[in-house]
Amino acid sequence: MVFANSGLASADLLMKKREDLSEITANYSTSDMGYVLFCSVLVMIITPAIGLFYGGVLKRKNIVQILFQSYMTTAVVTMQWFLFGYSLAVSPSSSHVLGNFYIGALQNIGAGPFVEGGTIPSIIYFIFSVFFPICTVQIFVGAVSERSPVLPSLIIGFIWTTVVYCPLAYATWCGNGFLYQLGALDFAGGGPVHIASGVASLAYSMYIGPRKYWKDPKTGAEYRPQNPVVTFIGVSIIWCAWLCFNSGTLLSVNVRTGYIMANTQIAASSAMLGFVAVDYMLTGKWSLIAACEGTVAGLVNITPSCGFYSPYWALITSLFVGICCRFAYKFNEATGIDDTTRSFIIHGFGGILGSICLGVFASPYIAGLDGVTEIDGGWIFHHWKQMGYQFAGWVTCSVWSFGATYLLCFIMDKIPLKCCKLKGDDSWEEMGMDFYEMAEIDGVLTDRLYPEFPGRHDSIMDGYDLGEIEVVQGSTNDGFQSNDLKNTTSIKVIAK
Repeated sequence: MVFANSGLASADLLMKKREDLSEITANYSTSDMGYVLFCSVLVMIITPAIGLFYGGVLKRKNIVQILFQSYMTTAVVTMQWFLFGYSLAVSPSSSHVLGNFYIGALQNIGAGPFVEGGTIPSIIYFIFSVFFPICTVQIFVGAVSERSPVLPSLIIGFIWTTVVYCPLAYATWCGNGFLYQLGALDFAGGGPVHIASGVASLAYSMYIGPRKYWKDPKTGAEYRPQNPVVTFIGVSIIWCAWLCFNSGTLLSVNVRTGYIMANTQIAASSAMLGFVAVDYMLTGKWSLIAACEGTVAGLVNITPSCGFYSPYWALITSLFVGICCRFAYKFNEATGIDDTTRSFIIHGFGGILGSICLGVFASPYIAGLDGVTEIDGGWIFHHWKQMGYQFAGWVTCSVWSFGATYLLCFIMDKIPLKCCKLKGDDSWEEMGMDFYEMAEIDGVLTDRLYPEFPGRHDSIMDGYDLGEIEVVQGSTNDGFQSNDLKNTTSIKVIAK
């Protein structure tokens, strides 16, 4: 019997849809879905926290730009991930390198699971996974802070996510990816996130070249970070959120989840202690910046291995990586490559060391605590091939990221459009990228020191913000960085 255009017909169709939906969602776990959604919320704040982390080590006249960049990177990469990035990175295909466009713009996913028989739907994994490429892009575009406009970095970030991150994510984590099939281990992104972004920082910095005011012209020393407290706040947020970044990657809540969070906490603490100890030995001073960078080095080290380590290996390997990263801290000075945020040392070098350590200490027991994962372990379990698999993984990520990033920079730089100009003029750096590009200015000196740029902003500083600053001629007064001023101009603060 057919009930056309009637309430009974609608009820009949509704019951059938409910039956179909119940079949699709039969394996879904409320706890797993809830936990991954919770992790997604915390992981979202990592990118603005990276902006704070970097902003604190820059000159004051550039901090607003890097914070704005972190927000814009979030928006731009989210659009890429929605339109086709998610599909290229996770959709099953016959390729061993890249997915297809089958679920582009979130089509054809419905209420279906992320993987067949999985406990969470694909739409939940989409919102969690989008923050991985967002963080990755912000890590490497920060390497050219203080000398590069925002717009070119956003264009590069969009394209880079497509040609670098998506293939590496697919190859590393998808069942048909060549690194996954080879046996390379990477739990939460040591390769696609840290190594790829760190090496991209190196390529980006090499191509653009150093800042004009990288070092003091008289002493050759680098300028001190402008606001370590801002860096401290940023890294504190990153540390908290990274507990969910790593543990949420398991996509379920079980005993292994606890080990992942414990390993992450132990690693960050251990690396910080090693980094700070070496820094104190070399400088004779305690450093808040060193504590922050050591913490990040530990998070970098444990990202690929948090789901494979016994906790004592998390401690030992992170202590080792923290010490190595601090000894490699002068890489910029030794090579003349101006990686403003030292992303290559912390993320690239630290990520490579983390991948190598994973090939030695990976534990089949810890991996199997989720009841699903089976691995042969690392060298200490007599699985000698694992180091070769790890070598293939980090070399692939390094070579592809460096080559693609450098080529992308070269191509963009040859396009005769203002939006493709990768490096600003020396005058932009001198006045500060905040003043040149942004409507808001954190520094208080720009209006007085650069009167030749009238009308750029439709607001002025009040008397309190100006701080009764008087522009005078002569030598720079103590307490102000000479690179903040024009060649023949210094400042005098009149105390009230």
